[in-house]
Amino acid sequence: MNGSRPKVKAESEFVYTNKFMRKQIRFAPRADELMATFEPTAEGDVAASVMEAAGMSVSEGVNLERGFAVFRVPAGQDVATASASLASHPAIANTLPVMVDDEGLTRYVLPDEFTVQFREGVSKEEAERIIAAQGSRILVEQRTPGYYTLAVPEGKGLFETLRAFSDLPEVAFAEPSEAGFNDDLYVPDDPDFPRLWGLHNTGQTVEGVAGTADADIDAPEAWDITRGNPNVIVAVIDTGADLNHPDLVANFLPRGAEDWDFADGPDPSPDDTNGHGTHVAGTAAGVDNTTGVIGVAPNCRIMPLRVNLTAGMSQNRADAINFVASHAVANPSRRYVINCSWRMNGDHAGVHSAIQNAVSKSVVVCFAAGNANVDIDVTPQYPAVYPEVIAVAATDNRDVRASFSNHGTKVDVSAPGVNIYSTYPDDAYAYLSGTSMASPHVAGLAALIWSRNPTLSNVQVRAIIENTCDNIDAKNPGFAGKLGKGRINAFKALSATPLPPIGFQLVRRFKFPQPNNGSSSALAYARRLRVAGALRPALLFLTQQPFSENIYFLNPSTGAVLGAIDPVNNDTVGSMEWDGVNIRVAECHYRGRQHQQHQPADRRAGRLDPRSRRARRGPGLLTAGTSTTRRSTASTCSTRQTGAVLRSFPGARLASSRALAFGVASSSAGTPRQG
Repeated sequence: MNGSRPKVKAESEFVYTNKFMRKQIRFAPRADELMATFEPTAEGDVAASVMEAAGMSVSEGVNLERGFAVFRVPAGQDVATASASLASHPAIANTLPVMVDDEGLTRYVLPDEFTVQFREGVSKEEAERIIAAQGSRILVEQRTPGYYTLAVPEGKGLFETLRAFSDLPEVAFAEPSEAGFNDDLYVPDDPDFPRLWGLHNTGQTVEGVAGTADADIDAPEAWDITRGNPNVIVAVIDTGADLNHPDLVANFLPRGAEDWDFADGPDPSPDDTNGHGTHVAGTAAGVDNTTGVIGVAPNCRIMPLRVNLTAGMSQNRADAINFVASHAVANPSRRYVINCSWRMNGDHAGVHSAIQNAVSKSVVVCFAAGNANVDIDVTPQYPAVYPEVIAVAATDNRDVRASFSNHGTKVDVSAPGVNIYSTYPDDAYAYLSGTSMASPHVAGLAALIWSRNPTLSNVQVRAIIENTCDNIDAKNPGFAGKLGKGRINAFKALSATPLPPIGFQLVRRFKFPQPNNGSSSALAYARRLRVAGALRPALLFLTQQPFSENIYFLNPSTGAVLGAIDPVNNDTVGSMEWDGVNIRVAECHYRGRQHQQHQPADRRAGRLDPRSRRARRGPGLLTAGTSTTRRSTASTCSTRQTGAVLRSFPGARLASSRALAFGVASSSAGTPRQG
């Protein structure tokens, strides 16, 4: 934070108009707690010295880096007397009662600073001129463009300053600078042997509670369809992550020189010392490596962004959300899901604006519904009640609402959130409970859906998640319609996800230049294909040997069949995934007779040239609507670098040269829709 704190005047009216929310915000002071600020240079024992001098105790916490603490008013003392006593201490800059807003929510507002977001188009120079003209100064230039934490002008009050800035046409909104305490939404428990009932529930007993078979998200069945794709990123905005955990490290998105620490400290690394973020990350996208646990989307990438959930500033969380939105714009070939397993004390324009920005960039945003066991239609839980986010309630291993879980018609879906086993710092694992644990199940499912079809908009992904839930109203009397559409089901969701259209362009043709008796003669192939929006390589081929059939695509290590194709029907592999190298194509059987091949006439892209470069070796691949007659052949395709076999044609001796095309086809011929 830049500079010392100003001395501000006391106010009796705590009201301002928030332009983003388009409403007047009115606060009332609480009588039992005070927010106090002190110089950021204060020694570490400042809170202790203040408590001793003023006879007070710290009620919520202390943030020495940002220079504030919340003190409890002594019994029998009024808030004005306590405030005066605190203000007399030389280490204290300003005090303000802890506030209650007009929704009945407690707000920890700092008395001498506030935040301002300037409208798009206002230059940095113009913004700084306006700030200076108002007698304010910059404490923190937030990482979101045009977003600042400012000092209240010397001698003025916080709320009169908010009203003055809100009246400026260049300002999108101005609001108090607010701290959040203990916002990580989980109920801690002890580590134990891993039992991932939320992914696959056989009725096993977890932490002494017998489950109900199939009260889970059907993850193993979903993984038969897809386990994810590294171009789909789950951004975990939380306490960071254990960057060396064996069940996470392989899935972290490379950070490079970027600063992923949005807490107040200067360290750009998002390493986790709390445990909450590490646990959440493992649930969403833990690695499938025969070690420990596995996440819902084990082949997707994790972007851990660290924020302070113990005593951190709300504007920093807005910065983190906007950072992901900027990543989505800069990397159009990727898809982004944000998981936020935390709450806020009330409605916050900065965070809400950031969420709207992310959603407008086609990001899916998931939030925990909260652990207060309240109806959020009556007692709002922010940001979960914002309509742009997927709000997630928690269920147990019997599909019953967790006793702590919030509920209400503003909940969108439910997910496992009781006794969830996942990664924990220092290479450990732990059981935790909370809506914090439920939300990453949904974020992981969103990542799987986008892995199967990256052409979908975020609105379509959300609709698939909600419309394929298992209804659990019968198991939750009194909560019908208040647990969202039900408990998510990954298998149903992926089964309902349409496959993307295949669009391709032929880069080059290949010939078989020599006879082949079925041995593994190598043939180079092309992996590059110029297709807009290509996200995931897919294997595509057309042959002049239409009497081939039963071609199987195998895992080169295990021999497991990944997909099959019958080129007689000009079929494609469909949803089989391929990384461009690690696949073997084998088991082709030929009919020893002549056969006519007809190319379909409705190819959308990449019309095939009937003329080969060297006509004496045959006509090459076929143009739409043409036909030809050819005899059976045999050969293989392999990588040029390693010689690994990609396609094998055992059988008859090659009678003449034939054309074959290998390429990387995109899942889409265009970019995703925004929504």
